[in-house]
Order: sequence, then structure tokens, then C-alpha cells
Amino acid sequence: MNNHFGSPWDKKNDISIIGEGSSAGGAYGKVKVVGDSTFNDNLFCEQFKCTGTSVIYGSLESTDIKITGTLTLTERAAGYESEGGNPVSGLHAKAEKMKVVGEIHLSGDCQAENFKLNGRFTIAGMLSAEQMTIKVMGPSEVREIGGSIISVKSGRGKLLEGLFTGNQSILTANLIEGDEIELENTVAEVVRGDEIKIGPGCRIGTVEYNSSLQIHSQSEVLVQRNRSLD
Repeated sequence: MNNHFGSPWDKKNDISIIGEGSSAGGAYGKVKVVGDSTFNDNLFCEQFKCTGTSVIYGSLESTDIKITGTLTLTERAAGYESEGGNPVSGLHAKAEKMKVVGEIHLSGDCQAENFKLNGRFTIAGMLSAEQMTIKVMGPSEVREIGGSIISVKSGRGKLLEGLFTGNQSILTANLIEGDEIELENTVAEVVRGDEIKIGPGCRIGTVEYNSSLQIHSQSEVLVQRNRSLD
């Protein structure tokens, strides 16, 4: 994606949206939202903190992202052009640390060094992080997951209890690939890694592993393949 703002964070102005408000996007220092916010273009900042709801019509890049509520990254209607004259495409969220209590919905990729989520999410592209801890509360979907240490478990926190009642807390993915992988309540076509632990509530098409594989009695794996024997 072309960054028409120049170097990220070349402007250090902070911005706060309290209640309901919108911004054109751009480069900032700290961005704080308490309430409902809309950003109409790509957003680059040192810190993005939202308590409430944020919709960004573009990408979000920050050192630190904290969401308590809902974050949505999406494209404008067909034909919309950003302020720089470039069509909005290749949307992504990128951070060193990203922590979500609630929901995220991205029509692109999500990349972080450290990713923690307690809630639900839909990511149209790839979710990648060195260390990933996901507690699923509500139906969640991603095309691919990649990382070093990946943990997907059933969320049981009281904070979000009731928000997602009536919905199955299942994560659905095409591919999950990492070094150390631990899964619960996950439906995936392929899981590939070194040390893999399939916990309860999983339906996996193919598991490819190098060192170790554990499968819970309440889970189903159609094909197991030890890659160290290939």
C-alpha cells in the first residue's frame, strides 16, 4: 500500500474523540476514542486506544493498539478514492502490541508482534503474530493464522458474558501454521506446526506436525501426517 503521508508519525499531534466524532485520518501521536468514532482514511499513530466503537475506512498502523469494544476496518463503496488520490485497497491493521476485549472486523490482514483477543473477530485475510493468545467468545472467522506461539481457547470471562449468547464460540480458518499450536473449539482445513495440541471441540481436516501431536478425545482429525518422516 502506498503511504501518502510520508514517514509514519511524522506529525505528533494527539487526537481525542469523546462521545461521537470523526476524523480525516492521517498521522498522529496518541489517538484516544471514548464513544463512537469514524476515520475516513488511513490512520498512523504511536498509540490507538478505543473504548467504544471505531470504524476506519482504511488501514491502521500503530505501535500499540488497545480496543475495548469494536474496531472495524473496511473499504468505502466501489470507486471511492482516499484524500491522496489513491484507491483504498489492501487494508491492514499493524502493531507491535494489539489487545482486544470485544470485537474486530477487518476486510484485510492483521499483523502484530504480540496479539491478545478476548471476544470475537472476522479477518478476511491473514492474522499473523509472533505470540498469539485468543479466547473466543462468539463465532469467529479468519482465512489464515500464522505465528510462532499460537493459543486458541474458549473464552470464559465474565466481562463479555451475555454479549454473544446464543452464538457458538467457534473459530473457523483455512490454515493455521506455527511452531507451538494449542487449539480449542476450532474448525480448520489444515493445521501445520512443530508441537501441536488439539484440545476439545475441534474438527481438523489435516494436521501436519514435526515433533509432537496430542488430540483430545472430543475432537476429530481426519488426516495426521508426521512431516519428520517424509
